[in-house]
Amino acid sequence: MYDPDMGTRRPGRGLAWTGALVDLVLAAGIGILRATNGSTGEARAEGALPTIAIVAALAAPGVLALLGIVLDRPVLFGAAGFAGSPLLVVSFVAFPILIASVVLLFAFAKATAARPLTRLDALVLVGFPGPVWVGLWILVTQTSQYTYNYAGGGESGEYFTAGHAALSITLVAVDIVAACALALRAPTRRSAYAA
Repeated sequence: MYDPDMGTRRPGRGLAWTGALVDLVLAAGIGILRATNGSTGEARAEGALPTIAIVAALAAPGVLALLGIVLDRPVLFGAAGFAGSPLLVVSFVAFPILIASVVLLFAFAKATAARPLTRLDALVLVGFPGPVWVGLWILVTQTSQYTYNYAGGGESGEYFTAGHAALSITLVAVDIVAACALALRAPTRRSAYAA
């Protein structure tokens, strides 16, 4: 059987690597900034879980793109690209995530130019971004109030709760698994050539 991919580079893989790495570095950087620049009262009220949840939501597109490379499912590049840009709502510092999204969308277009998209592909493209956005929305809009007193003063404000952070992390993790499972059921580029 003739394999058109044998001995050649898969289209879009280099772009997908670039987009995924930009996204993952950005997510890690925002996590570090958030963990080191919060106030003492906020840090005591929240703990580490909300920061982990924000990093998980921001890193989800990069993780999905890397899984798309490993599993040879370029539809995951597109899903990652569509999921990334609305995550800008986290902070203006997250603006480079738009660059990662555009690069991942180019990787998707380049990698899927040789075959038509299936219904499963469309489901992955449309379905993956939603739970990531919902998880992040739940985290940042469902806050509680804290008050922290110390010698000579105090502070108060809003904080992200651990329960909502855990829900956000769960949604992101289940979403990644579901997107990969659906993508694995769709035909590969090779099977499209063989047909």
